Amino acid sequence: MAAKKKSTGKTIGRAVLHVLSILLAVALLSVCCFTLVLAQPQAEDRKAPVEQSLVSPSPALNINEESRLRELVSGFPVPVMSFMSGSGMQFVSASSADLAYKNGFARMAALYWQTEDGQPLILRSIYPASALGLLEMDFHFTPISGPTLFGNVSVRMESGDTIRIHTATDTGLYAVNCPRSLSDRLSAITRSLQLFTVSEEN
Repeated sequence: MAAKKKSTGKTIGRAVLHVLSILLAVALLSVCCFTLVLAQPQAEDRKAPVEQSLVSPSPALNINEESRLRELVSGFPVPVMSFMSGSGMQFVSASSADLAYKNGFARMAALYWQTEDGQPLILRSIYPASALGLLEMDFHFTPISGPTLFGNVSVRMESGDTIRIHTATDTGLYAVNCPRSLSDRLSAITRSLQLFTVSEEN
């Protein structure tokens, strides 16, 4: 009789442990699910990209003196990408022009620079940020990721002997073209770039 009671006690103990194990597993699963929900924002919480209005057409601007960059920057709807002073790069020329885009106009600023040894660099700032189709289409993706540009990971593409990296911010699209020979210096070059507005150039 005592043996039977002992056996019944063991069975009840096992059943209690089994139930506790199930409850613990459910609790852990709930905690896991809750953590994942917190870590992954829900679709309805994500902000949709803001549609930027297109520009009103204006005369193109071409400059050959670095001192006139202020004039170009002041007429551009978003900050313009250029080199910081002391970067060692030499200014060649710049232009700003409107281009047909959707049912209106986008604006592109192209700044031409060169390294101390004469290697060409083209910096383009484009408004609106969605106007990716205004960049050259004959470039292909590479397995090498682009360097960080204004806090964003850039996309690196190549065409022949030319490398292009580009990234979009909340306000504009920015692209850098350079010869493949500058590939090893690309990260250093991008660290010398900054977004300028008229107030920042004062």
